[in-house]
Amino acid sequence: MAITTLAQLSDTIPTVISKARYTEIFNFPMASLVQNIPKKGKGSTVNVPYWGLLTATTLTEGTDMVASETMADTNVPVTLNEVGCKVILTDNLIEDDQEEVKGVAGTLLGNALGLKRDQDLLALLDNGTTSIPGTGSPLTMGVIAAARALLQGNATSTGGPCPGPYTVVLHPYVTLDLIDVITPLLATAAAGTPATGGGLADEILRQYVIGRLFGMTIIEDGNMTIDSTPDTKGGVIGPASIILATAREWSVEPERDASLRAWELNCVGRYGVANYLNGWTVELYSNATAPA
Repeated sequence: MAITTLAQLSDTIPTVISKARYTEIFNFPMASLVQNIPKKGKGSTVNVPYWGLLTATTLTEGTDMVASETMADTNVPVTLNEVGCKVILTDNLIEDDQEEVKGVAGTLLGNALGLKRDQDLLALLDNGTTSIPGTGSPLTMGVIAAARALLQGNATSTGGPCPGPYTVVLHPYVTLDLIDVITPLLATAAAGTPATGGGLADEILRQYVIGRLFGMTIIEDGNMTIDSTPDTKGGVIGPASIILATAREWSVEPERDASLRAWELNCVGRYGVANYLNGWTVELYSNATAPA
């Protein structure tokens, strides 16, 4: 009687893991833009404090400095949760060694875990203290410049200026609004003569990449939700604006289901997300109409 063993499965599991990790890294950018903190020790919460300000005063010569300041911190709790996804591969599939189907399994696992984490992080852009320009309004370069000013000018009472460098995260439909502004076409466009705005516009026309505006990197993330208006919520953040605390990197673990004559591939990780300071995020709430 032929029996499927882990030795036979070992040809399948590495294929799934390799494909899944590639998919996660390639398609979901938010994790690389935020403050990554590994969870250490026991407990289901990671506490990330920030310190308040001390006040200095003018002194009088020959007079003792009597007043003293109290150091105070505020805690930002990050709750950790397990996230998982399961795929079942039958014995027949493994025996036939269908690499294409196993690759699909890896893609599905990677997409599920990567999309979940990316959208959890994107949802935190909605917690920014300021939201501009507003529902139904197209995003403009002036709005992006204003967002930068808001981060740099954040009041000391709410954390002070957000440390840079800053990143602008936009849905591709919103990026198109900026491209339409930066690369206007002359009335003679029918003759193939574009009126470019210099190096930036030339680069967009060649590669469809804005790259940087006002010293900030422009990142497109198509995983943002578009509502019925249709609007979407992007944002401008610094590297410390949002926290991603990871207790357990996700991994694939096989489990045998004898009656089903199959192997379950259980992909599970554990992480938590939170805003560090809401004043260090500016939400870009703008129109995201699909191009036609």
